[in-house]
Amino acid sequence: MDKKIVLTSIIISIVIVVLGYILVDSSNKKAKIKVNLPSKDKIVYYYGLTCPHCKDVEEWMKKNKVEEKIKVEKKEVWYNKENAAELQEVVRVCNLDSSSIGVPFLWADGKCYIGTPDVKKVLTEKLKSKK
Repeated sequence: MDKKIVLTSIIISIVIVVLGYILVDSSNKKAKIKVNLPSKDKIVYYYGLTCPHCKDVEEWMKKNKVEEKIKVEKKEVWYNKENAAELQEVVRVCNLDSSSIGVPFLWADGKCYIGTPDVKKVLTEKLKSKK
């Protein structure tokens, strides 16, 4: 009877170790998303698919024909893990607290701009400089 308990305990221990390894390995793979920081001369607009503030910026961009006049790369961050990881790297470069940032978010001239007013202001300045 004692041999069965010992054998069962060994099997359970092995299963726990294997499951633990699988969990740690899968979390490491998630954390290893390759991130390329956008160059300082790029304008990158980070947004959330259903973000109402982002929709406001999108409508403003269409109304002002921003994308016809300047190159803006758009990246959705709520459902795209690579874009979300890139945004976190941009936030780190700008020395911002990642827990307090949100969208709309703009990377322009190597600087970070958060929120509808700042995004619109920077894009307006870019439009004026193109004239």
